[in-house]
This record gives sequence, structure tokens and C-alpha cells, in this order.
Amino acid sequence: MVSAWASENRLVLNEITAIPKLLKVLVLSGCVVTVDAMGCQRSIAEEIVHQYADYVLAVKDNQGNLLERVQDAFRFLPCRSVSQVDVGHGRVETRTCSVIDDLS
Repeated sequence: MVSAWASENRLVLNEITAIPKLLKVLVLSGCVVTVDAMGCQRSIAEEIVHQYADYVLAVKDNQGNLLERVQDAFRFLPCRSVSQVDVGHGRVETRTCSVIDDLS
């Protein structure tokens, strides 16, 4: 399922197997596009960048050596990280977000 949410119009668009088509009709400049592992495709990332937007793509270990390459990038390249700790419901959860600014 593909879902696009237009906050100003309070509109959600859903379509099956339509990520590339949907990206072409949306104005993405300045936006952050999130895509699950199904949509983690080079052509999709290229379309998002072509429209001057940023992306967050999910990567699973069934995508060749991509997961290993991403993990290595976070091991060996400079990155910024922010962590948040929440306590509740009988557990402690730590969430960490790491960002690599320059992959060149």
C-alpha cells in the first residue's frame, strides 16, 4: 500500500504498487518522504532527489548487500546521533536516530 498525506488538504491517498507514479504527481520540494522496505529502490530514491526532497528508506537484510553497506557507513563515516530514553509500561526504551550528512 502506498499512502501520501497532504496535511494542508487533510487528504490521504492510497494506492497499491504505485510509488513511482505517485511521486511524479506530488510536489515534494522541501519535503521528507518515508518509504518502507518494499519501496527501497534506486529509481524511487532518484525521483525523490530529482524533486529536491529528502528521504528515509527502510532497509531489510533481504536486499542483497545493501543492509551491510548501510551498516558499514554508520560504523565508519562521521554521523550525528541523538538518543531519547522513555520509561513506562514496565520497560525502558531507548530510541537513537543517527544521520550521515555526507556520503561522498
